[in-house]
Amino acid sequence: MLSTDATSNWFEKYTDMFKVSGELPSMCALKKAHSRRVCGNVCAIREELSWNESTDAWLAYSVGLLHDVGRFPQSRDYGTFLDAASVDHGDLAVEILGKDFIWEDVPNNIKDTLLTAIKYHNKKDLPANMDKDIRKWAELIRDADKIDIFRMVQARIENGTINQMLPRHPITKELTPALVEEIRLTGKGSYPKAKSLKDYRLIQLTWGYDLNYRCSVAVLKNEGIFEKIVQDLAGDGIDDLLRVIAAKIDAKCA
Repeated sequence: MLSTDATSNWFEKYTDMFKVSGELPSMCALKKAHSRRVCGNVCAIREELSWNESTDAWLAYSVGLLHDVGRFPQSRDYGTFLDAASVDHGDLAVEILGKDFIWEDVPNNIKDTLLTAIKYHNKKDLPANMDKDIRKWAELIRDADKIDIFRMVQARIENGTINQMLPRHPITKELTPALVEEIRLTGKGSYPKAKSLKDYRLIQLTWGYDLNYRCSVAVLKNEGIFEKIVQDLAGDGIDDLLRVIAAKIDAKCA
């Protein structure tokens, strides 16, 4: 029998391994709290979409809670959450879970769905030939993850602690022309081109039309987060681009 309690207990024991003097380091504590919130997001979206197959509730809970297990050894071993400077944390999560998670009661097709969704939760794009039954879960965890990141960044900006979360993206710098041009041409931005907080916010805004489910877009729109990002970036010579992005986000809610 699939048990969310068993998943939760495994996650607690796993994260306990990264404690130092009885406490999780701050970056690991941040990711643990993030994982719990993303788990809640996945479960809420699953309910909104009325996915009620026998394993859906467990799969939603588990893919949300376990998606970032690669972050813990990444932080310990490399001292960074930057995949390009360390290791792909989605791939590392699959390696860890494949070896160490409790699979005894999990059907092989559900195991494959869980691992594949986690593997691709952080990739720029999903493979075009991904099985549709797996794709929906990969899309779901990507949405749930982004929702929490949107909220975290906005909260950190408002309480003045954003530099602790994004130390590589100074508040003082302006938009990077190469990034703006890339987004104008392709609709997406590359993180290596992001040199400032404004750059990061612009890339994040494009996530709005990259979200997969209408309810995911609607919750952030209703919270005013897209509007706050547009306000932050207005007047920097990209108002026309902001209007294009905002229109694409609105279309996702239509």
